[in-house]
Amino acid sequence: MNYYPTVDIVIPCYNIGHIIEKCVNSVIAQEYNNVVKIYLINDGSTDNTPDVLESFISLNNISVIHHKQNKGLSAARNTGIRAGKGEIICFLDGDMVVKQNWLKYHIEILSNKDIMGVVGDHRLPEGETANSLDKYLYNKRRGARQFGEGTPIKFPYFLFSNTSIKRIVFQMIKFFDEKISSYGGEDTELALRLWEVYPESLRFSSKAVSEHHSQLELDEFCRSMYNYGKTNLPVLLEKHPQYKNDLGGDWIYTSKGFFLFNPIVRWFIGLLNRYFSNYFLTRYMVIDAVIRGARSFTL
Repeated sequence: MNYYPTVDIVIPCYNIGHIIEKCVNSVIAQEYNNVVKIYLINDGSTDNTPDVLESFISLNNISVIHHKQNKGLSAARNTGIRAGKGEIICFLDGDMVVKQNWLKYHIEILSNKDIMGVVGDHRLPEGETANSLDKYLYNKRRGARQFGEGTPIKFPYFLFSNTSIKRIVFQMIKFFDEKISSYGGEDTELALRLWEVYPESLRFSSKAVSEHHSQLELDEFCRSMYNYGKTNLPVLLEKHPQYKNDLGGDWIYTSKGFFLFNPIVRWFIGLLNRYFSNYFLTRYMVIDAVIRGARSFTL
């Protein structure tokens, strides 16, 4: 590979003192033949995250930036974008630990002048036992994995917890929408605008791997998805009504939606999932949580 652009790696950090050191060390260990700068954005953490981040300030390629209060992922990522000048911007969540050659695999795909963004893969950390939610989250049918390498992917599958894009795209689109400050949807909203300008230019890499070190139980994840449906999904649907179906809005108040997502079916699926957990049952419960949240929303 003879394509070595300068790179900024933006890592939002909020109450992840237990894992952020391992995350940063995994990024520092990447081998690359040009300038790589790392921007650690402390987004108003209330644990020991600020102290851990400060331990890295002596390194020339690391900048630590503190938000006085929690502003959300959109604001944290925007702070990192504005702070850097790299030709490529990699976004990595602070509870991720990247594998060897993670950066190399992102850059290899971006060496194609027609490709503007790459989303990498997530895996369960080695040695951890997968729970029912993990078996859904890391399933080969889920997200961008289902399309494989080299196939253009659409915006709903282009998430930003392990992602790289060319800085030049921000000449065409705005930054993350900081009005979306709670969990979920901020990356989909930016990906939508990115995809509108570059509809054939987003890719998935199964080689650019990160391990996610924040294992959740299904009930906890569904509560987060319920809150996403209640707070941020209505914002996305109002802002981009032409993509109602892509965003799942056609399941909220339609006949097919009430036929499939209702208390009776929910109870039955929940019972089955308790004893015969599988990808499809868990998927139903996650989607149902989003729809319940959206139905609870009132203007």
